Amino acid sequence: MKKILTLLILLCFLISCERKEPNFSKEMIEKLADRGEVKNGIVRLPPPPASFTDLYFGVNRDEIVLTNGDALFLFYKEDYSEKFKSFKEFLSAVLNDGFVLDKKLFKNPRYPKRFTLNQKIEKEYSDLGFDQFFKKYSKPSGKKGVLQLNKSIMKSEEGEYLTVTYLMYKNKYDISRDCYQGIDYLRKREDSFR
Repeated sequence: MKKILTLLILLCFLISCERKEPNFSKEMIEKLADRGEVKNGIVRLPPPPASFTDLYFGVNRDEIVLTNGDALFLFYKEDYSEKFKSFKEFLSAVLNDGFVLDKKLFKNPRYPKRFTLNQKIEKEYSDLGFDQFFKKYSKPSGKKGVLQLNKSIMKSEEGEYLTVTYLMYKNKYDISRDCYQGIDYLRKREDSFR
């Protein structure tokens, strides 16, 4: 009887385990890894627009880096091309598997953009859950079916904006900026890569 009970508990545990979906699918990683067509050192075809998407990764337990595909490509070429077989493999490790880049790479203290999460926003996210958090920090943009980030309720000097955008990113929403109008649109990640 004990063996059957143990077997049933083990079976229930295995069935209940969820496989975590990666932040970026294989297709998305391929698009991010696309550097355009280069012949004789000249770019003939530009990389796809998805390669300009904001990307975040950690450098230690507390610090997060905001960057883009171009900067990650430079880190790969200069410091990680021997450790990883391809840029795609490097991107997948950094964006999906939590690979931590060496902090010594960031010689310029301003680049790439580094920040720590705002504890007030983190607690609010934890208390509300993502759906309610999303409702609070988004609003209609005036364009049919398009949402924008509700920046009016954030204090940028306290890192609230970066924390909110990072938490949206972790939940597969990307920010598309209209610098002229000062609007940040929210897009589902899969829509950014179409």
